[in-house]
Amino acid sequence: MPGTARAFALTTAALALGLTACSAGGAVDGRPVAQSVPDAGEKTKKPEKPAGPVTLKYWTFSPPAPALKRAITAFEEANPGIEVELRTFSAAEYRKRLPGALDGDEALDVVGLPTPTMTRAVANRLRPVADWKDKVSGGWVEELDEGAVEQTRKAAKNGELYSVPMGSSGGAVMYYNASLLAELGESFPKTAADLESIVMRVKKEIPDLRPVVFSGEPRRQEELLFTVASQTHPTLSDDLLAGDKPWNGPEAVSALTAYRSLFDRGVLAKSALTLKGDRPAELFRDGKALFLVDGSGRSSMLSTSYRKTTKVSVKKIGAGPFPTVLSGAKPAVRSAVEVGLAVPKSSKHVAEAATLIEFLTAGDGVSIWAGDLTMVPSRGDFRMESSVFATPEGKDGYAAIQELVRDGASLNVPDEVFLERAEGDAILDVAHGRTTAKKAADRLQEEWTRGQ
Repeated sequence: MPGTARAFALTTAALALGLTACSAGGAVDGRPVAQSVPDAGEKTKKPEKPAGPVTLKYWTFSPPAPALKRAITAFEEANPGIEVELRTFSAAEYRKRLPGALDGDEALDVVGLPTPTMTRAVANRLRPVADWKDKVSGGWVEELDEGAVEQTRKAAKNGELYSVPMGSSGGAVMYYNASLLAELGESFPKTAADLESIVMRVKKEIPDLRPVVFSGEPRRQEELLFTVASQTHPTLSDDLLAGDKPWNGPEAVSALTAYRSLFDRGVLAKSALTLKGDRPAELFRDGKALFLVDGSGRSSMLSTSYRKTTKVSVKKIGAGPFPTVLSGAKPAVRSAVEVGLAVPKSSKHVAEAATLIEFLTAGDGVSIWAGDLTMVPSRGDFRMESSVFATPEGKDGYAAIQELVRDGASLNVPDEVFLERAEGDAILDVAHGRTTAKKAADRLQEEWTRGQ
C-alpha cells in the first residue's frame, strides 16, 4: 500500500539501523541492463551496459552485514563482470567517516545514506538519481513506495532526489508472547482499555510476570509519546518541529495527557522507566514479560533465523500496532527512510553502481537482505516469504508493521539537541506524574522559543 507523502521535519538526529538471483549473464530481476526498447512516448535514451570487469566500492551502515553480503553474492553471480567491495560501519562511526570519504580520494561507487539526517550535508557530493537511474532499463524507481521516495526527495534542501530509498523503520509498535496470550484466552489488545484489562489480569494471576516492558530512555519515550499523538494527529510531530504548531497547543497537550494516562492507569508501569538499552528485549525474550514496546527494528524476533542464532525462551512471538488510547484514534507510527542508496560524484563506474542499486532496492536482492526483518523494504509490491517467519503470528505481525511504517505521516526523527536539552526531561516528568501535561507543554514551548 503506497504511503502518503511525509513532511520532512527540519531537524538533525542520530539514527541508531537467501534466494538466488533469477537472472544471469548481466540481467537483474529479469531486466536486461542494456538494449531495452523504450515504450512509445518515453525518452529514447539507450540504457548503458556495464563494461566489466570492475570493482564497486560500497560503504554503508545498514542493513546488517551478513544479510547484505548474501545479497551481494547473488548480485555478483548474476553480473559476473562486476565485483563489490563492501565495507560496513556502526551508525555513529559512519556519520563521522562518510563526509570525509566523499571529500577525499576513496572514489566510492555506492553509499548507504542515512536519509533524514545526512542528505543535506552531503548532497553536493552525490549524483542526482535522475542522472543515472536510466542506466538500468525499466521504470524501476517507479516501483518503489511513493511515500518513501517523496520523503527521500524532501530530505534534500532543493527537493532533488539524491538517493533511492532502500528501507524504512518506525515505532513504537508492540510485540507479544503469543503462546502465553493464548493461554490466558486473550486477543491482541486493540485499545488501551483492552491492554489495561490484560495487565490487571496478569498482575493478579501471574504476579512474577511483567505485563509490559519498554525502555525509559528519553528517545524511546519520545517515540512512544508521538506514536500516541499520531493516532489522532498524524502530522503533529512534523508540525511541532517545523514550528507550524506550538508545543503548548491543544494537540500537543492532548497527546501528553493521553501519554500520562497510560502510567496513571497502570497500563504502563512507572517502574519500567528504569529499563535501558537492550534490557526490555532481554526480559521479553526470556519469557519474563508478556508485551514489549519497541521500534520496528525488533521485528527480527519474528524470524526463524533469529531463533536459530539467539536464545529465545518464548515459543511464539507476534506483533501489532501500539493500542489506540483516545476515542476515535487509529493505529499509527512515525516512520523514516533508514537507508537510501546513492552514487557519489567520484564514482567512475556509474552504470555498474546503478545496476547494484536497482538489484538491492527493486530487484531480487530485496528478498535476500530483507530476511532479517530489521527494515521494511521500499519496493512497493514487496511481501516477505512465509518461510522467513518462525510462526504464523510472526508473519501476520510483520505484515501489520509493514503497513504501519509505510503509512507513517510524520518523520520518526527528533531534534536531538532539543530532546537532550528539554524535551526528554519534560516527557519523563509527565510519565512519572511530577508535572501536568499543560505545565510540561508550556515549558516545552518556552524552551523551544528560547532555542530558536
